[in-house]
Amino acid sequence: MSERYSRQILLSEVGQAGQAKLTKSQVAIVGCGGLGSIAATYLAGAGVGTILLVDGDPPTVSNVHRQVLYTGNESQPKSEVLKHRLQALNPEIKVNTSPQYLTKDNIDAVLTGVDLIMECTDDIMCKYLVNDFAAIEQIPLVYGAIYKYEGYVSTFFNRQESDVHLRDVFPQPDETIPTCSEVGVLNTIAGLIGILQANEALKVILGIGEPLIGKLLTYDCLTNRQLVLTMNKSWSEDMVELFDRSSYLPLDCSMVPELSCDELDRDREKYTLVSVLSKEEHQAIDAQTLHTQKVKLEEIEKFSDGKPLVLYCKTGRVSKTLAAQLMEDNAEHKVYSLKGGLKGYRKYKS
Repeated sequence: MSERYSRQILLSEVGQAGQAKLTKSQVAIVGCGGLGSIAATYLAGAGVGTILLVDGDPPTVSNVHRQVLYTGNESQPKSEVLKHRLQALNPEIKVNTSPQYLTKDNIDAVLTGVDLIMECTDDIMCKYLVNDFAAIEQIPLVYGAIYKYEGYVSTFFNRQESDVHLRDVFPQPDETIPTCSEVGVLNTIAGLIGILQANEALKVILGIGEPLIGKLLTYDCLTNRQLVLTMNKSWSEDMVELFDRSSYLPLDCSMVPELSCDELDRDREKYTLVSVLSKEEHQAIDAQTLHTQKVKLEEIEKFSDGKPLVLYCKTGRVSKTLAAQLMEDNAEHKVYSLKGGLKGYRKYKS
C-alpha cells in the first residue's frame, strides 16, 4: 500500500483492510462549491479510489471567499476545475466529472453504480431529487447544508425501509428558503460542514465510529454550539405511491420562459408582475415599479387579470421554481420568471 496513506493505515480502525475499502469505493459529490470542493479534497487525500464530481456551474468571483480552490476566473465548470486540483493532490485515484445539472431525466445515468452520494448543493430541489434517488436505489447519502452562520449534516443510510431520509423530516421542499447568494454566508461554515461531510463518508465506507444515521447535527459557528438531534421515521405507506421512479418531485425548470428586464420595461402594461419576496426583504427597496406583495403559490393566479404573469425574487432562482410549479398546475396560463430577479433589474436600471 502507498506510503501516501501510511499515517492513516497506522490507525487500528483503518489498517490495510480499511485502506483497501477506500481504494475500491466510488463516491459521487453533487455540487462542487463551498461544501463539495472541501469534502472532495479530503476524500481524495484519504485515497477514495473513484470520485465523481457533478456540477455544471463555472466558478465566479463571488464564490471564492468560501470556495477557496477556485480563482473565479476559470471558464470551465467547477467539476472540471476541481478534477485537476484533486488529480494534482493525489494522482493515484481516479476522478470523473459530470459537468451538468441533475434532472429527473439524467440522474439515473449519472449516479447509478456509485457506493455513496454526497449532496453538497445549495439547491433545495436538487437535494430532494438526490434524496429520492438515493432512497430508491438504496445508496447511502451524506447530506449537508449551510445557512448564514449555521450548518447541518446527516447521513441517510438507505439500506432498509426503516432508515430515515430527508422526507421523513421535511416531507416537501420549501422553495422559499434563500440561498447563500440571497442572504449571505460566513465562509468558515462552508469549510466546517464540508469536512464533517467528508468525515461521515469515511466512517460509512470504513464501517467505523458512529455515523449520523437517523440523526441531524446542527452547528452554529458564532457560538460553537452543536446539537445532535434524533430524527424519527414518518414516511407512511399511503405515501409510497408518490415516491417512485416516475414521480421525483423536483421540477425541470429548464422549460420556464424568462423575461428580460428590457422586455419587461418595453411592454410593462402587458404583464402582471408579482413578487415572491418577503415583506422584510423589501424594506430597503424602491418598490414603485415592482410589486411587493408576498404571495403563496395557490394565490398567484388571482393577480393575473388575464395578463401573463411575471414572477420575481432576488436572483430569479425561486421565481423560476414557482413558475415551473404553476405551469404544471395550469398549463394554459402564461407565466414567466424575471431573468436575474430583483438584482438583475436594479443593475439594468442603474
